[in-house]
Amino acid sequence: MFVVVSLLACTEDTRGVSGRVRDIWGKPVPEATVVVEGVMDRFYTESDGSFAFDVPVSKLVLHTDEEGSSGLGAAGAAGVRVLVGKDGFIKDMAVAQELAEGEDFEAVTLSLYPEPSSTGFYAVGSQGYVQLGNQRIQMVGTGLAHFAGVQNIPDEAVQAGKVQVVFNTRLRPSEISQMNLHLSRLEFVSKAEVKGIFGSEQTAVNLWVAKEDVPFDVESFDTREDYLVSSRAELASGMYAFHAHDVLHEEDDRVLRSLPREQLVAFPFEVR
Repeated sequence: MFVVVSLLACTEDTRGVSGRVRDIWGKPVPEATVVVEGVMDRFYTESDGSFAFDVPVSKLVLHTDEEGSSGLGAAGAAGVRVLVGKDGFIKDMAVAQELAEGEDFEAVTLSLYPEPSSTGFYAVGSQGYVQLGNQRIQMVGTGLAHFAGVQNIPDEAVQAGKVQVVFNTRLRPSEISQMNLHLSRLEFVSKAEVKGIFGSEQTAVNLWVAKEDVPFDVESFDTREDYLVSSRAELASGMYAFHAHDVLHEEDDRVLRSLPREQLVAFPFEVR
């Protein structure tokens, strides 16, 4: 009896943490590293992307949310942060919510975005990334009026709906704000009246130009190089382009010609 009591006294209280890790297309991610905040041990996902383990209660860092604004569910809910990472993927974090005091935490599902191989824009397609190639801005017109746009749209396309794009860059967050990033819906202009010194004249343009801007949000990942750009509304079929420094909106060609060559580019794509 004495031995049993001693063993029970030495047993540390634990709580169960479980979940599943997939990529953003729903495929399991095996052998991903799973860490719970406050716990030194590392755990790994199974072949189906699942994980389940017990962690000591004494080491858990329990977060409460008095205002219900941190992904913990209802106001006053509590949970632990679960971090997941694997080579070739961008790290992700989720909060495993406390269901009841003393019980295991609610299972979480984490979706990992693949790490882009180089800097640029990567639209999330139905089965993989669609890398958006850059095109140099072309200008057609006179010193009084001009059109700025791109000549070609790539063959690759993304599905209509809310569009997500991973932006891999070496720029700091403050520099992202300064670049004044735009997402514009494009329209093709074949010919147009262009104002010149001696009046307006019909001019061949043959460019995809900005028609209207599309609202979007930018969210930074835990890495210092990756950002998630998400359209706020569903995008209808058509042509679109990312561009910075107002290069598709600028009406003064002298301003455009003064910009560095590397800034006179857009990243067009098609939505089908």
